[in-house]
Amino acid sequence: MLRELRIRNLAVVEDAVIEFSSGLNVLTGSTGAGKSIILTAVELISGGRAKKSLIRSGAGSLVIEGLFSLPVECDVRTALGMNEDDSDLSIKREVAEDGKSRIWINGVVSTNSTARETTGSLIELHGQHRQQELLDPSTHIHYLDDMGKYLNLLEECRARIGLYSEAISRLETLRIEEEENRKKEDFLRFQLKELQLLDLEKGLDKHLEQSIKRRENIHRYVSGLHGAIEDLSEEDGSVLERLNRTETLLNSIAYLDSSCEEMAESISEARITLQEVIRSIEGAMGKIDESSDDLESLQNRLAAVQRACRKYGLDCDGLIERESELRETLRSLDEGSDALIEAEREFSRIERELIPELEKLSNKRISNAAVIDRRITSELHALGMEGALFKTCIEKGGIRGKGGGLELNEDGWDRVEFRIRTNVGEKIHPLTDVASGGELSRITLVLKKMLAEETGIGTLIFDEIDSGLGADLGNVVAEKMEALSARYQIICITHLPQVVAMASQHIKVEKRISEGRTITSASVLTGDKRIAEMMRMLGGEGKLREELAVELLEKGKSARSSVG
Repeated sequence: MLRELRIRNLAVVEDAVIEFSSGLNVLTGSTGAGKSIILTAVELISGGRAKKSLIRSGAGSLVIEGLFSLPVECDVRTALGMNEDDSDLSIKREVAEDGKSRIWINGVVSTNSTARETTGSLIELHGQHRQQELLDPSTHIHYLDDMGKYLNLLEECRARIGLYSEAISRLETLRIEEEENRKKEDFLRFQLKELQLLDLEKGLDKHLEQSIKRRENIHRYVSGLHGAIEDLSEEDGSVLERLNRTETLLNSIAYLDSSCEEMAESISEARITLQEVIRSIEGAMGKIDESSDDLESLQNRLAAVQRACRKYGLDCDGLIERESELRETLRSLDEGSDALIEAEREFSRIERELIPELEKLSNKRISNAAVIDRRITSELHALGMEGALFKTCIEKGGIRGKGGGLELNEDGWDRVEFRIRTNVGEKIHPLTDVASGGELSRITLVLKKMLAEETGIGTLIFDEIDSGLGADLGNVVAEKMEALSARYQIICITHLPQVVAMASQHIKVEKRISEGRTITSASVLTGDKRIAEMMRMLGGEGKLREELAVELLEKGKSARSSVG
């Protein structure tokens, strides 16, 4: 439970320490006294958004600290690594004037998300703005699921829906890419044909440049080759002839000097190498005779290759790679993209596995809705809405969307909406169409009670949950709050004296002017001060109001004693 709340420099609260007891704690005070600032403080230590505008004028920072007493069996202890003997939990939040915020849990620097997780299992906070959430049908599915006993199934579905969303996103991306390729297929085929006509090979441009240079100097080239052949092998006294003669001569004297034999072998190797050179020259001469390409055709082919290089911004080798890519892209278009086929197969698999889980989840929701509809209807009857009928409407999905997939959100394919009939003989309508402020308050009270029972949260905080209720329902709501307080710590801002009378602790919030500054303070009321505050709530002073206040307090005391 929340044992103590320390507030410093929050709006009009300069310095306040508010102690809470178990059971029902009520906060009262005149309109504008600053009662809702207490809720703001709780929201801040719960990781809520911090705004520097909340800092009291003239102060450098605001500081909120909440002290909690934890039950023996509490998941928070394990999550925070607390010792078994530790029963106290401290959450402290500081907001500086530059807007920066820090948070500590048990003296250790922490994060807002950790604070939210921690307080989420300790406190259920219901401000006036949260009551309006009930008028938004998109929130109804969360109320329904929070009161169900199928969390594991819900988490499993959410995980599968995440995979499904990723699969359909990938599939749509690949389909878009294929469609884009389809649109430019003719252009891709034109490009491929253009590159194929070039009959590309690695280094073709360099080869063509050399061929052109040879053609431009063909007579000098041919003459050089013929001269080389003649010098090496054809003329009398050619290099090859001289090497043969020298090799023979050295071999003839090798018996006189063994080194001559080694020299002869070296000359033999040189002669063999020279013969290979001669064959290469003869091959080059043969190619000249066999080549039918004239200079103009070579120049035209090189010009075509160079134009393609400029057009695609690639060199010759890059053009070859581009040709290969075009072949692959067009092959994929002809045969179907392997990636697209695999994505479609994976999408279908995930969808097949997801649908049965969604069916299970829908059935769980339908069963849960039937239970809570009966419970809420019964609770509303006890709260003075005798003709009320509460109904949870669930529309199962499965409708195909534009992308060919299921229409889903992170919670599945069900659409949930709370509906109500407030009086016998009327039709059931959406909650937002028929619920008055008082009716909405009672529905909210019932829902919060049921949520607390399911989640095991120990502290319920209400901001004017009795808003819109007439005095005739005061006793009914007060009894309901008192009954709740037997199982939970209740902290309630109220304007109903009947609720105040049931409280085990009464805290008054009041505003005063001191040295030209507005100051809000909170104090626990007992005895005559509590009677005086209840008289104010009943409409003022006078003997009758005093007697009524005392009577209400005695009745509340008696009710608490009978429960205790």
